[in-house]
Amino acid sequence: MLNLKNESLNVIFVDDEKAELEAYKFLLESMGIKNITTVQDSRNVMSCLKDIYFPIIFLDLSMPHKSGIEVLKEIKEEMPHVPVIICTAYSEIETAVECIKLGAHDYLVKPISLNSFGSALRNAIEIASLRNEVLSLKGVNFNSKLNNPEVFKNIVTKDEKMLNIFKYTETIATTGQPVLILGETGTGKELLAKSVHNLSRLEGDFVAVNLSGLDDTLFSDAIFGHVKGAYTGADKDRKGLIEKAAYGTLFLDEIGDLSESSQVKLLRLIQEGTYYPLGSDTPRYSKARIISAANKEINQLVGNGKNIRKDLYYRLSTHLIKVPPLRKRKNDIPLLISFLAEEAAKSMDRTVPKISKDFIDFMTVQNFEGNIRELKTYIYDAVAMCTDDTIKLELISDRLSEDLILNLSDKNVPDPMFLERIFGSFPTLKEVSNYTVSAALAYTNNNQNQAAKLLGISKQALSKRVRQ
Repeated sequence: MLNLKNESLNVIFVDDEKAELEAYKFLLESMGIKNITTVQDSRNVMSCLKDIYFPIIFLDLSMPHKSGIEVLKEIKEEMPHVPVIICTAYSEIETAVECIKLGAHDYLVKPISLNSFGSALRNAIEIASLRNEVLSLKGVNFNSKLNNPEVFKNIVTKDEKMLNIFKYTETIATTGQPVLILGETGTGKELLAKSVHNLSRLEGDFVAVNLSGLDDTLFSDAIFGHVKGAYTGADKDRKGLIEKAAYGTLFLDEIGDLSESSQVKLLRLIQEGTYYPLGSDTPRYSKARIISAANKEINQLVGNGKNIRKDLYYRLSTHLIKVPPLRKRKNDIPLLISFLAEEAAKSMDRTVPKISKDFIDFMTVQNFEGNIRELKTYIYDAVAMCTDDTIKLELISDRLSEDLILNLSDKNVPDPMFLERIFGSFPTLKEVSNYTVSAALAYTNNNQNQAAKLLGISKQALSKRVRQ
């Protein structure tokens, strides 16, 4: 029997209706729960969570400023271990089900009955307690330092969300269960997969394969291998990658591109640990851990008519890691610029150049749809073209997206979220102003006369802005 009067139990209610919050708080207090936090403004949820360890969250869907779905996504990005229960009206059931796909623990339909409320709370407490116990046994505290920081040395970051991912990776690395890593192209999913492997204490190798473009025959041949005579040209037995990864890790990248028939074979491999090389009727047994990755969100990857079968998804995602895009961790961009410039200089046997402030400032506000991979191309090219000891903005101005720069001066921007996509969050007026000045200078190859004309200000005013 779960103890609802546990002193360490924390329950958070998020709802824009004050009367609803008061009613829920009274209900919890009557059940003996003491640590109750109510949040009426959904924008304050994440700051509230920083001071509360392992809370249970009841989250309303329809709220001003930030919707319940937006808040849920933020919670699951930063604190994936926290159970979130959605509170919804009848007309929002489909949205509530979508929330479950995004990681919500459960949903309750308003008006919420006492039995439903108590059952959902007890279930969430049980899940939270089990997760807490597992993490405690593993010696993991999301507020603590990493036990193996050297394993993540090739992933350059100081972002809190990334550090929490590292801690979670330390927790699940030795379980031997499948891991699914989701993230946009160029975010470093393979580096994280290697970190899981290096932490897992497995004796075998890390073997990676990109599944994009592989039909069922190529997939089977690559993963499972073939026996002599399996097809024309198969003049000898060939081991598949699953055998090469024995007692190690097989990393399947772009899992979302796998064909239906290949998915069935992979599902058998994970469920039963067996596979058949092409041309063979004799089953063989897998001794490799499976880590997979995709560049899609869960709701784009799984469901009716989507890429991945639900039963395979559930098998692949025993442990789930979501890697944030670079635009969501802009404080990492200066670190990455320095790291990549040093890496590029060493590869070209050149002196490591300095980085000008205007270069860093301008790159920090870029959106980088290609993430770290895109940033790397700019830095390597800038290092190659650098003729003195400093990388300056004009070295790559011709490579930057002209559309992005021109759109900033478009007075009829149709999308109200345009600036948020550029800056990662809605910017201040000062940030927009600084960005526009930098963009104009980049567009004109640092010609202040032309930049001033573009901006509709005098050269003196522009010079003053640059000196600030």
